[in-house]
Amino acid sequence: MRSTIPERERLLLLYDRYRHEYEAALQYTYRKLRKILIKSNINFTIKYRLKSFDSYFGKILRLRKEQVHPISISDMMGFRVIVPFLEDAEQVQHLLEENVRILEVEHKGEKNSFREFSYDSIHLLIDLPSKYKLDTVPYIRKVAEIQIRTILQEAWAEVEHELIYKANFSPLNGPIKRKLASLNASLTLSDIIFQEIRDYQKGVSQWQEKRQNHFLNKAEQIPQISLIPEILAPVVEETKDEANLNSMKPKNQVDRLIFEALQAHTNNRIDRAIRLYTGILRMRVNPKIRSIIYTHRGMAYFILSEYDKAVKDFSKAIDYDPQNVKAYNNRGISFRMLRQYDRALLDFDTALEMQPYQPETFHLQALTYFDLNDFTRAIENCQKTLNIKPDFEPAKHLKRIILSKLAY
Repeated sequence: MRSTIPERERLLLLYDRYRHEYEAALQYTYRKLRKILIKSNINFTIKYRLKSFDSYFGKILRLRKEQVHPISISDMMGFRVIVPFLEDAEQVQHLLEENVRILEVEHKGEKNSFREFSYDSIHLLIDLPSKYKLDTVPYIRKVAEIQIRTILQEAWAEVEHELIYKANFSPLNGPIKRKLASLNASLTLSDIIFQEIRDYQKGVSQWQEKRQNHFLNKAEQIPQISLIPEILAPVVEETKDEANLNSMKPKNQVDRLIFEALQAHTNNRIDRAIRLYTGILRMRVNPKIRSIIYTHRGMAYFILSEYDKAVKDFSKAIDYDPQNVKAYNNRGISFRMLRQYDRALLDFDTALEMQPYQPETFHLQALTYFDLNDFTRAIENCQKTLNIKPDFEPAKHLKRIILSKLAY
C-alpha cells in the first residue's frame, strides 16, 4: 500500500528544482497566445497560472483515490481566454488551431442534458516547445490547457467552483440544485441573446454599408473623371442572407417600416424605399431618427440622379441633427454632382472638422479639386487619404492620374 502513495518530499524537491522551467514555458506561451489574438478584432482577456505544489500533489492523491491509471496531469499550466460573445470563443478556437499544435479539443457541457447544470467552455490541450525541461517532474504532461469562455461562462465557472467544487464535503439538496440549474440556464440564454443582438447589429450595418457603397459608386460616375475606378463594390443582389434577416423583423410599427425601407433600399428597390421613408417621416419619431431617415431618403434620391431633392433631404437631416457627419458628406457629394463645387468643399470641410480622420472624405475633396483642375490640392488630399488608409486603391489611382497630368 505504501508504494502507491507518492513521496511528498521527493516530489516537492523536484517541483522546486524545475519550477523555473515551467514558469518560463508559462510566460512564453502567454506571450505567444497574446501575439496571436491581438492581431484579431476580438476583445479578449487572458488569465494564466502554474499549479502550486499543494494543488499538484492534491490532484495526484485524488486521482489515486479514484484509481486512475496511469496518472497524467495535463493542466499544470493553465490559460483562460475570456471573450464577450459566443462567436468570439469559436473565433479564438479557430485562430489557435491555425497557429499552434493542438493535441485535444473538448467542449465542456455539450453532453449535459437540460436537467444538468455545469459550465460550458472550450478546452484545448496544446503542445509545448521542446527547449524547456518539462518532463522531469512525475505525472505532468508536456502540455498546457487553454480554456475559452465568454464573460458569463466565466462568471458561472467561478461561482460553481466556490459552491460545488470546493464544497464537495457538503452535498447540495434538491431545491438548491434546481436553483443552480435555473441560474445556469439563465446565463446560457443570456449568452445566446447577446449573440443574436450582435448578429442583428451586424446585419443592419451590412445593409448600411451596401447602400453607402452604391451611393459613392454613383458619385464617382462623372464624365471628366471616368478613368477613376469605383470606390467600392456595387450593391449585390438579394441573397439568402436577407431570408435570415427576415426572421428578425421587428414588431413595432415604426421599426418595422424602417426595417422594410432599409431592406428595399439594400436590394435596389429605390422607389419602394422612398415611399417607405416618406411614410415614416409622416409619423411621430424623435429628431435623431428623423435625421437618419432623411439621410437615407436623400441617398435614395441621389441614386435616382435627383440631386436637388437629395440636397434638400440632407439639409433636413442636418437641421434635425447638426452632428450628422454622413449628411454633410452626402450633401457635399450631391453639390459636386450639381457642379456647385464651393458648396461641396464647404460641406467636406465641415465633416472633417467634426471627424478629422475620414479617408473617404479627403478622397472626395481630392475628386472635387480634380474637377476644378486644381491638381496641387487634389494630390495633397490624395496623400491625406493614403496617410490614413494606405491601401485605399481609388486614391492611389487618382494620384497616378494627377501625376501623369502634371508630367506633361
